[in-house]
Amino acid sequence: MSLRRLTGLCCVLMVLTAVILARVYWVGTDTTYAASAGRQTTQTTELPRARGNFLDRTDRPLTGTDTTRYALCVPGDNSYSALLPYVSYQAQTLLYERRNSTSPFLVEIGQIGAPANVLLLDQPRRTLPSPIAVHLLGYLDQEGRGVTGLERAWDAVLANSCDQTAAVCRTTARGRLMGTGTPEIITEQQGTGAQVQLTLDADIQRLCEGLAQLYMPRGCILVMDTATGEVLASVSMPEYDPDDVARSIRADDTSLVNRTFSTFSVGSVFKVAAALAAYENGLDWFTHDCTGSIEVDGQTYRCALGKAHGTVNLRGALEQSCNTYFVALGQILGGQALGTAAVELGFGTAVPIAPNLAASAGVLPTAKELQSTGQLAVFSFGQGSFTATPLQITAMMNTIAGGGTYHTPRFCYGVTDADGTLTDPFQLPAPRIVCDAATAKTLRSMLQSVVEDGIGHAAKPAGGTAAGKTGTAQTGQFDAAGDELLNYWFSGFTPVQTPKYTITVLQDGVLEPETSSAALFAKIAEGLQVIEQPASD
Repeated sequence: MSLRRLTGLCCVLMVLTAVILARVYWVGTDTTYAASAGRQTTQTTELPRARGNFLDRTDRPLTGTDTTRYALCVPGDNSYSALLPYVSYQAQTLLYERRNSTSPFLVEIGQIGAPANVLLLDQPRRTLPSPIAVHLLGYLDQEGRGVTGLERAWDAVLANSCDQTAAVCRTTARGRLMGTGTPEIITEQQGTGAQVQLTLDADIQRLCEGLAQLYMPRGCILVMDTATGEVLASVSMPEYDPDDVARSIRADDTSLVNRTFSTFSVGSVFKVAAALAAYENGLDWFTHDCTGSIEVDGQTYRCALGKAHGTVNLRGALEQSCNTYFVALGQILGGQALGTAAVELGFGTAVPIAPNLAASAGVLPTAKELQSTGQLAVFSFGQGSFTATPLQITAMMNTIAGGGTYHTPRFCYGVTDADGTLTDPFQLPAPRIVCDAATAKTLRSMLQSVVEDGIGHAAKPAGGTAAGKTGTAQTGQFDAAGDELLNYWFSGFTPVQTPKYTITVLQDGVLEPETSSAALFAKIAEGLQVIEQPASD
């Protein structure tokens, strides 16, 4: 190689060296690159967040928080193989799926121990200290988000109640821990401290759930404060385990259905609405000669067991639940008058429960459908296409018990702060007058006769008074032997002179309950008397 070429090559190498050094200097002094490098070596893993609680009307918590143990898995530290013996099958799947991850992640290991040199974190988890009202409250998914019920409706509020913490790890570009490898636990977001207060009374809820477990394998119970429309108890049977929802899904036993918000054929309990329509339209005088059956448009409608009740007025028809009386009454009233009374009592309208949560509206026959005398006939005693929720039936009965004022049923007062102050009330429509107090008083007297002298005598509580209406509804569903399953209702209030509680009991889709809905109503009323007794010294 000539001297000239050698000199040229050296010059080129010197220039390249100068360029590289300049580039290194520029990168070293550029803060953008420094920040980028920091991001590459900082891994932040959010930890499970505790949820705010539901409280009953007296501030008693209906939900709580316990802890579950998590391991922080870091790529390259053998977490995958070390943790396999300590985790569930589901967690093993997670470990396998993320075995090549370059970011730290959490895996639940419970409380059964853990291998050495694995960082353990005890993190909060929703719990029900004494599980009640599970259908109303709902359940969470594996990430701790509300899936059903009030947990879903108030998810955003409850999810932000407690602090959000995170584990910060310094790692190499390939995700391996740097230095001592000890993560830093930081608070990313301060919690609001918000909770949600409900109208439920924990004592009354437990009373009703206990009676349901003893006497009612399938159905629901509602207890309402007559003066306010606030729901004090909401029970649906069969129950389910919020921590093992899969079992109910496998069983396919309808245990995940909240019956208080679902629609059913109503039957004779709807005759209360027809009685109100009679008063509002000046037909309270109407009498009918019941021969046990009546024909409308070639269709024969019968009283239970074809029993002839003779000449009956409105009071007697309610006492004996005379179908033919109400069919005849409906023909005189007309579809518009009966439909208007139903709408005024809340039928056909969904009841708001919480944000983005409402009970079913049910099915109310249209004005056109009620132009058919046949459709009007079955609607007059609560059958046909007409369906309603137990909540709507309770609100109807509560209107009569409460002097003619309709209260939209209330389940939630709203959001409270950490000090228990109501900061965001849940708004409902204002109460409205459906009928005058004198009409409501007369209907209360008639419904008392149903219990004192009529077919609802099993609803009379020991040492107290009650009023209400029975109902047996056809469902169009049959068992394996071909026998039709029925819905058995009782809805009423207690005590009669100054009603305090409105109670609805439904046993749905059964041949015949071992304990009648009226008798179960009486047991609830008797239990409420015990709860109200002052504690002995």
